[in-house]
Amino acid sequence: MAGSDSDLESALRASLSTTFMFYVEAHIFHWNVTGPRFSQLHAFFGEIYEDAFEAVDALAEHLRTLDVPAPETSGELFDPSAVRIEQPVQDADGMVAKLDADNNIVMTVLKNAQEAAEEAEEVGVANFLQDRIDRHAKWGWMLRSTEEPVVSRPDRRYRRA
Repeated sequence: MAGSDSDLESALRASLSTTFMFYVEAHIFHWNVTGPRFSQLHAFFGEIYEDAFEAVDALAEHLRTLDVPAPETSGELFDPSAVRIEQPVQDADGMVAKLDADNNIVMTVLKNAQEAAEEAEEVGVANFLQDRIDRHAKWGWMLRSTEEPVVSRPDRRYRRA
């Protein structure tokens, strides 16, 4: 085996923790978003947190398939997280920007775990992590698109040739 099982275990634990904190953050934003885009962002944040929550369970189960216990204390679950929730975000634009930044962090952590899985020749785990990276790439695109300011664009249907 080329890679170390402990490297993969550490990387999966970091992925689980970071994804869990991303889930918590998206859920907090789902509860607290206000403003003219409330309905859209409330639903969008809901999609994100539901997806992240499902990933948390799958990440823990992938640890178990390696005969490694899932986190058993809050310290084991939260301490390795690269995502931090340290102060409230009050406005919708700030929530979108924070989720976008933290989504990038999640992707980096998942990529590290995916590389460790490949090195350990754990193909199933590597494939699962690649799917998660792809999902977060889509969330990133959607979050960045939500961050863009609304601009008036000419209606091209009536443009002269």
